Amino acid sequence: MKKLIIAFAIASMFAPAAFAQTPTPPTPRTTAAASAPGPSAGAPTGGTGAEGKLAYINQGRFNTEINEMRGRLEAFNAELDPKRKEVQAEEDALNNLKNKINTQGATVSVQVRSQWVEEASDKEKALNRKKEDYNQLGQRRLAEVAQPVYDKITKFLDTYCQQRGIVMVLEIGAAQQAGILIFAAQPTDITEDFIKEYNKANPAPAAAAAPAPKKP
Repeated sequence: MKKLIIAFAIASMFAPAAFAQTPTPPTPRTTAAASAPGPSAGAPTGGTGAEGKLAYINQGRFNTEINEMRGRLEAFNAELDPKRKEVQAEEDALNNLKNKINTQGATVSVQVRSQWVEEASDKEKALNRKKEDYNQLGQRRLAEVAQPVYDKITKFLDTYCQQRGIVMVLEIGAAQQAGILIFAAQPTDITEDFIKEYNKANPAPAAAAAPAPKKP
């Protein structure tokens, strides 16, 4: 089975990453997944595989409906929340300083106003560096947290398709963006059933925790 590449990204650390509606940084590299029926338990026998079916799946629902993934991402967001709040506090302080320059700059000496402007410039540079550092950290941690589950999802989809004689799966979002999906009958949408079967086979702990960061 060709690997189903699950795209996940965090647009910014300063909004909850787990439930972003549309991943915006790098363009998702989602591909179609193909599988020919094999001799696994419960798999159809006979034929060449050409008798199989085409289906589609909506991976956009995985983050919130696959319990194992949702738990990990909730823990991930909680882990990064202090940094998110730290950045927000610094951004608020910078905006307050800029507002003071705009509203009170004309009432103070040129020297004082210049000091305020210089301070605002320094704060903005420091804040931008911190945002960049934290976003890089967030991307790295998100990969550590989510990729193992996505790998499990890929393997489970392989077995799921073999057992049902499905020979190809298209990711609905990617197909629509590429303009290749013209019509799809509702029964060919395996998303809900796949999620249900995955959750049944992989029950999530009551309080899933994000894996600890890897030591450098």
